[in-house]
Amino acid sequence: MITKRDVILFVIVLVLAMAITLSSYRPEFLWNAANFTFGFGIIYIIIGLSVIIRNLGLSHSTSYTNYRRNFRKYGNAEYDAKPISFGEFVMNKEKNKSSYKRYFIVGVPFTLISFLLGQIFTNT
Repeated sequence: MITKRDVILFVIVLVLAMAITLSSYRPEFLWNAANFTFGFGIIYIIIGLSVIIRNLGLSHSTSYTNYRRNFRKYGNAEYDAKPISFGEFVMNKEKNKSSYKRYFIVGVPFTLISFLLGQIFTNT
């Protein structure tokens, strides 16, 4: 299912890939196509890697500390209210994991196409 977030991400990646292409523009079509597909693919791969890092939970302790700090500042007005425990916080984070596979499904083929176009361009 395609969400609004996916469409916005696609447009952003498209603009960045065009910027990469224009930064090294040449009159040759294959050169520009290779740069565009490489930019498009590598950005999706980087996004997928960042999702993997986020899902691993490397920042759970810092985000829990921020949660507790914000709870004390803006949380429940009752004085006896306590923030949730670290275990509950991590379990809530685990429920909201997002999949990284879709980013690699798009990124890897575009990067391979870029490699093939680059090989064709250098052989012509």
